[in-house]
This record gives sequence, structure tokens and C-alpha cells, in this order.
Amino acid sequence: MAGERLVHVAFSDDWEACERFGEYDVATRSTLLDDTGFIHAATADTLQAVLDGVYGDASEPLVLAVIDEAALADQGIEVRWEPGAGPGGTAAPRIEGALQMDRVTVPAVLPLRRGPAGWIAPELGEWGVRRTAPAASA
Repeated sequence: MAGERLVHVAFSDDWEACERFGEYDVATRSTLLDDTGFIHAATADTLQAVLDGVYGDASEPLVLAVIDEAALADQGIEVRWEPGAGPGGTAAPRIEGALQMDRVTVPAVLPLRRGPAGWIAPELGEWGVRRTAPAASA
């Protein structure tokens, strides 16, 4: 594993459409990177709140992209931690550029399952996804 990782929730159709171009530029639900200036991301500890709050009413299939922070840094893409912008007032990671859709930057794309109570966050331990914001950002 190259470094710590983040996750990004995407509609399957958006992810697949961007794969043709090799670059992902969707910030969040119905919003492009060009409109916000960043791609929304989450930590392992905030993922379920994002699924419930942002995607709770979504019926279209979702995927979870695991994103390597070191690969982003190697490409000159900054991850900015916005204090208080995440669920429960946590610092929220903002990826300030389009994602290269290669196996180094995005080592895994996991399908998300919907249960009777809503979307289910998968176990992320094997993917090295950071649980929280870095100490200096919290």
C-alpha cells in the first residue's frame, strides 16, 4: 500500500461514463468538479453518514472508489481538509482535481449494497482507508 486512502461515493453510471475518458470529474451527487473546485471524499468513520445523508434516497446503483492520497500528491493534486464541513462537524477531505482512473490512484472500486434500512458501508480495513482526518486538520 502506497499511503493512506480516502473514499468517494459515486453513481455507477457516472463512474462508468468517466472511465471511457480515464478521468473522473464528478464532485458529488449531480455536481461536477468544475462547479465546486473539488471532489468530495470521506474517511472510513464518516462514510455511513455520507451514505445516509447525501445518498439515502438514491435508488440508482452506487460504487465506492478507494483513492490513494500519495498517488494524488504524486500527480500534484492536493487534498484539502475543510474544518467542520464533514458529518458531525468533522473535517472533510476535498480532492482539488480530477481523479486519474488508474489502479494506482484508485486501487479499488467497490459496489455498494442497499439494505432495508439504506446503503451499507463496506468493511474497509483491507484497503487502508484512513479512519479520521489528520491530527493537524481535525
